[in-house]
Amino acid sequence: MAKGKNFSCNNVSGKRRESDFYETPYSLTRLFLEKEAHNIPSLVLEPACGNGAIVKVLKEYGKRVMSYDKETDFLKEKQGYNYIITNPPFSIAGEFIKKAKELSERFTFLLPLSYLHGKKRYDEVYCDHKFPLESVYIFTRYPLLGDPIREDGKHRTGMMVYAWFTFCKNGTAEPVIRWLDNQSYVIGEKEWKNS
Repeated sequence: MAKGKNFSCNNVSGKRRESDFYETPYSLTRLFLEKEAHNIPSLVLEPACGNGAIVKVLKEYGKRVMSYDKETDFLKEKQGYNYIITNPPFSIAGEFIKKAKELSERFTFLLPLSYLHGKKRYDEVYCDHKFPLESVYIFTRYPLLGDPIREDGKHRTGMMVYAWFTFCKNGTAEPVIRWLDNQSYVIGEKEWKNS
C-alpha cells in the first residue's frame, strides 16, 4: 500500500492524540470576534479549551464561558448550549461537529481550510440542510499553531491555512466566505527568537 501525507487527520480510534494540541493565538479569536461578537450570546461553551486561550478572549468581549478540555467530556455532554466555539482536536473534528449539532443552535470551530473538501464530509457535514454551514472566515496569512502563546497575539506563519467555520441550525442561505486580515500579527523568525 502506498503511503502519503494525511491532511484529513483521520483517527479511527475516536480519541484525541496527544500531539493534537494546538493553542489558538489570541489574535485569531480577536479578529473573529471583531466581526461576529454581536452574533454570539453572552453564555458560550468552549469544550476543548486547552490552556484557555479562546476563553481568555471571549471574556475580554464580555462573554461568560463554560469550558473544559477533555474531548470525552464533550462527546458525552448532554446539556444544550445556544453557542459553542472551539479549536477542536482535528483528528476527531467530525465527532465534535456531530455533537455540536446535537447540543447547540449555532457553533464555530477553527479548522484547517482543507476541511471544506472530502466526500464523507460533503455527505455528512455539508449536505445537512437542517444544520448548514453559515460562514467561513479565512485568514489572509497562514498562522502557525503550536507555538507558545504570546500576549500580543503575534504568531509565526506555517504551511496550513486555517479558518473559522460557523454552522447555524435551520440556516437557509448558502455559506458566505469572508477574510480576516492577520498580517499585522505575523512575526518574523528573528523577532520571534529575540522575544
